[in-house]
Amino acid sequence: MNSPVRERTGHHRSGSASGQGEGRAHAKAILLGEHSVVHGTPAIAFPVPTLSVRALARPGSAGAVSEAPADGHFRFTAGATVATDPTPSGPRVAVEEALRRWGISDDPVEVLVECAIPLARGLGSSAACAGAAVRAVADLHGRTLDPATLYDLVQCGEQVAHGRASGIDARAVLSDGPIRFQRGTAAPMTIGVDAVLVIADTGAPGSTQQAVAGVRRTLERDRAAAQRLLTRASGLIEAAAADLSAGRARSLGRAMVDFQELLAELGVSTAHIDSLVTAALGAGAYGAKLTGAGLGGCVLALAEAPLVPDVRAALRHAGAAQTWTLPTRALRSGATSSPASTPELGTNP
Repeated sequence: MNSPVRERTGHHRSGSASGQGEGRAHAKAILLGEHSVVHGTPAIAFPVPTLSVRALARPGSAGAVSEAPADGHFRFTAGATVATDPTPSGPRVAVEEALRRWGISDDPVEVLVECAIPLARGLGSSAACAGAAVRAVADLHGRTLDPATLYDLVQCGEQVAHGRASGIDARAVLSDGPIRFQRGTAAPMTIGVDAVLVIADTGAPGSTQQAVAGVRRTLERDRAAAQRLLTRASGLIEAAAADLSAGRARSLGRAMVDFQELLAELGVSTAHIDSLVTAALGAGAYGAKLTGAGLGGCVLALAEAPLVPDVRAALRHAGAAQTWTLPTRALRSGATSSPASTPELGTNP
């Protein structure tokens, strides 16, 4: 548990020779620990490598105007720009900070981001875009990124994108395998469970800033109750970690359901999320809960492989916009690097 988490730098070649740099990152999903992780509890997260981001960087022109994200595809210019943006994106902030640290802020760079991760769904799209963008600029300039520096740069962007960011997204979208995260530190996890994770998109965007602020207000209203809730959350997460390692899928599923009840107490579930959770459980899933900030976003279910078609069908019938599947055996080795293309995992036809 104390060995460092593997992170890909994305620095496959020197981009200086071709005049272009490339970087990649992937989506993530939180198994347990949403919101409580901001207040110091552990959290468990894993990569979703088939939902990926590709960024390309090349020398840019001063004064170029950034474009707002549209379906995950956007471009921006960082560095010596004349035009200023009062609300820069997280990826641009991360790249600007990287250029400043490297002492090359006077050299503008243009970054094109192609993101296959659904936006505002709690799957780490902003952190993944920032990670891919920084990797692309590092590749362009022939810079080698160590994991700590890459994480720190992505976090600079996340603080802008989400306000008070715990850091779990920045760690998980750069990690090759499942992690246990707490207070900025991540450690790899052993996976003994043989089941399938089903991710269902509610079709409704969530707001991390709104959800985090709402949870903070809820916890601050009653400090004693907040401490009891956080203690309960920590206990569920530690039990889930043990179940995950020991292969106890049914017990892990119960922990997911219990954590969903806790998240509902915090006010971040919705009627639609609740209906999707109920549908997954009714179809035989071991457990189901929201994943990410809530107030929209995605639902995560754990099921044995033979029941996955039934679970996915039930989620679609309950209103899921799309679903993806990820067998836990694919997470065991930690060798979950993103493929060259970005096809969706088990997407609805």
